[in-house]
Amino acid sequence: MRELRLTSPLLWASRRTDELAEPQPSANALAEADAARDRQDWASAAHYYRHALKQDPLRIDLFVQLGHACKELGDFEAALEAYQQFLDRQPHDADIHLQLGHLHNRMGDPETAYKWYCRAQALAPGDPEVDHHFATASLRLARLDVEQKREEALDLVRAGRWPQARELLRDLVTVGGEVDLIAIYANVTKETGDFEEALRLYDDYRGYAQENDPKSLIDVEIQIGHLHKAMHDFRTALQHYIRARDVEFGLYDHIASNSICEHEIRSCMAEIYTCFWHAN
Repeated sequence: MRELRLTSPLLWASRRTDELAEPQPSANALAEADAARDRQDWASAAHYYRHALKQDPLRIDLFVQLGHACKELGDFEAALEAYQQFLDRQPHDADIHLQLGHLHNRMGDPETAYKWYCRAQALAPGDPEVDHHFATASLRLARLDVEQKREEALDLVRAGRWPQARELLRDLVTVGGEVDLIAIYANVTKETGDFEEALRLYDDYRGYAQENDPKSLIDVEIQIGHLHKAMHDFRTALQHYIRARDVEFGLYDHIASNSICEHEIRSCMAEIYTCFWHAN
């Protein structure tokens, strides 16, 4: 009598899962690969493009399709390897340089992406798509440099290194167009003791606030008040603190109990009228 062998249901299920996890080889792997690509089934597409390359090793363009599928899967190392296979055989192809730029962007490496876009542009000057990606990469890289400079400037401010912070902020604001830093630039300039230049910068800050952020007009007047206090001109400082309070009331129809304006007004009054004024 023939021996019956029982297979564990768990083992059977595991085998079925393995079988389903990876598509089976096909006589026409390329058609299967293209179909999987069109339905964005990237795992199946990568699998079938590998089989298509085995079936027709001369179709080196399939390395690019394999690279695309691997990139969409997030398998960047495999994508890089596939693209490199094509690049080794077609080193002057502009599109593969473009695709390597896209890949490195996805990998979070904008500097290397930019280098590939540069090479693509050199190989295909005047190509609209290449030019577009080159320009975008240039802006992204420039912005990355600006962000690094901004962070460096703020670190200097936090460390109280006013002269170094001022130089970097001057470059960011006046050359780089980072006008949202104008208030910090003005404050740092005040801290260096250059009160005349600081006053001019606070005027620029007022213009920025009027155009972009009216609520900041309160801070404009407060900062100018602080500047005049540093210059021991308490009467002028008082005028600016009163203006700040007026702006605050105009915006909110009330003055907050913890308003900086009120505190500074009382402080200035105590400095000006020393004989009889006592701040609460």
